[in-house]
Amino acid sequence: MTNPIRQQSQSPSLISSVVAQRWLSQTLECETNNECCQLNQSRAEIAALERALTISQQQLANAQRQIEALANTRKTLEQQLLESDENYRQALHCAHHDELTGLPNRVLLLDRLQQAMAQADRQQRPVALLFIDLDEFKNINDELGHAAGDRLLKEVAGRLSACLRCGDTACRYGGDEFLVLLGEIDADRSVAAVIEKIQSQLAETCFINGKPVAISASIGAAIYHHDGQSSIDLLNRADSAMYRAKKLKLSQAIG
Repeated sequence: MTNPIRQQSQSPSLISSVVAQRWLSQTLECETNNECCQLNQSRAEIAALERALTISQQQLANAQRQIEALANTRKTLEQQLLESDENYRQALHCAHHDELTGLPNRVLLLDRLQQAMAQADRQQRPVALLFIDLDEFKNINDELGHAAGDRLLKEVAGRLSACLRCGDTACRYGGDEFLVLLGEIDADRSVAAVIEKIQSQLAETCFINGKPVAISASIGAAIYHHDGQSSIDLLNRADSAMYRAKKLKLSQAIG
């Protein structure tokens, strides 16, 4: 026969065990649910970060392409700038130099003459302008041709340049005429020495197409302030002096 008192003493323990198991089961289920929620939240955050990373990578790639495009554009613009600068320099050189001989042209020489005159006023030192005309150049063109005449003009330009100091200027004025600007001369004797040097250089035989060609020139000089107060005055006086020298040479040849 079962003892009722013993049954009563065991009943509370059994009940407590069942309650404990249920509580534990609920607790584990709750913890599991919390972990699942946290895991899902973490996954969602990771997915969002991955999307943000993908967008950032796309933006970075676009930025890199834009940087490369800008770099290429910069190189193109720099090249165009260099070409424009070179074209400008060439145009400026052509505007101020004779195409055939490479010497300064009359525009550049007259500009330098104005500067030399202004400097002469400050330093109280004279400036000389020489007007040079080649003798019998037309005959050379007629006998040997214009190409030979051009070669002769280049030769004359080189010889004139070799006679000058740094700061002096030789110019092709036009045709077979040349100008020489002498800055800071000491006296008339120094001008005469330069003229003599030029005549000596030009007198050396020149070979054109294998043929010897004799060169001579008539040279006139004008000195600032003595012969004029402006560049036009000096040019006219030097031109007149050159024609007087040419007439004198012709008269001596005839006599």
